[in-house]
Amino acid sequence: MNKRDRVLLEKVGSFYLQYKGIVDLNGLLSTLNGTEELPIDNYTISYIYYYIMYLITKSVVRSAKEAKKSRLTFREFATDYSEEAYGQLNVDMTIHVYPMGMVAYHTFAEGYNAPEYAILGYILRRIYEIIKEKRDQIRIGQEQVSPYFSFFKEFDDSFYTLEVIKNEFPEGYYRPPSYTDPSWLTEAYKAYFLANQIEEIRVGIKRPKKEKDTKLIKFMKWKLYELYIFYLVVNYLESKGYEVEKKGEEYTAVKGDKRLRLIFNASMQQSSLKGVDDEEDIEKYKGRPDISLVQERPLIFECKYSPRVSYITMGRFKIMAYTYEYNPSLAILVYPGLESEQVDFDSEDGATRKMDAIARGREGILDFRYNGHLLYMAIIDPLDEDNISKIDKIIGNHII
Repeated sequence: MNKRDRVLLEKVGSFYLQYKGIVDLNGLLSTLNGTEELPIDNYTISYIYYYIMYLITKSVVRSAKEAKKSRLTFREFATDYSEEAYGQLNVDMTIHVYPMGMVAYHTFAEGYNAPEYAILGYILRRIYEIIKEKRDQIRIGQEQVSPYFSFFKEFDDSFYTLEVIKNEFPEGYYRPPSYTDPSWLTEAYKAYFLANQIEEIRVGIKRPKKEKDTKLIKFMKWKLYELYIFYLVVNYLESKGYEVEKKGEEYTAVKGDKRLRLIFNASMQQSSLKGVDDEEDIEKYKGRPDISLVQERPLIFECKYSPRVSYITMGRFKIMAYTYEYNPSLAILVYPGLESEQVDFDSEDGATRKMDAIARGREGILDFRYNGHLLYMAIIDPLDEDNISKIDKIIGNHII
């Protein structure tokens, strides 16, 4: 991990899980497959812990609500006793009670006091105690977090719900999970186990042919760089009076009656692709720019976190292709700059290296025209401090 990687991680690593769309425990658990730990500053790991605590709380509250519903509707097969049979007679058990004038019969009884509810009651209380203690220990400067990444109110609401709902279940006891457990209890166990090992979780990357560590959140550097570009663009929009908000999985920048949608790794309705042979579903064949600002005509960012010339050449031709598919007002290739000592595999790589050299001599920005469109190559290095000014020079005249 080089200096650039470390700076990138410090600048935006806190928001990685949110940007990647990790909004529940199962999504989080799917990322716990790193192989090599990354060094990380205290604030970033504390923020990540705080977000994980929110996911745990939200998940176990959902389990409790599903259990309450099950309590009201679930029935289980049982044996009951009475002077008359109100179900199928149980001959073996009737033999023992018949002298008392009673019979045994099979019936369906309410599952209100099933032991699973007591087990859940124990888990709810234990998670509440753990989260309460950790919330008191971990301090996050909420005012430093942009509203579109803030989850603090939702966390407070979920924690208050947990505080109340835990008392609706017996205090109970613990037993190991079983394959016969209802789904709501299985999910509660996941939250419980994760709550007990929060501070063992770290951040890492995944290397091929190395054993996975289930306590390492896998971070992808290219995704961090994409997040960094998003962060720069949003900060620029805010400096121009836009208010960025998040609804569901979509971000929107609003200024008066102006609205910009921010779309990530997704196709847009402006795609000119109309068919692929006799395929009925052509969605998977459409281009998916890394970041798109959608207005009348989209602004497209293609992010390449690599100093390798062949990779940047590929990105250059990608934004050229987007001019045909999406007719953007701008298409921008952003990358941290090329390494000087590399082999050019062909003349196209040589051209890319020449363009990189020109960009370096022009404050990191090169423009060129293709297919009647204005395109940019922009060197956006996390080590530099003037990157927002580069964003301004590129898109300043193209935001409605």
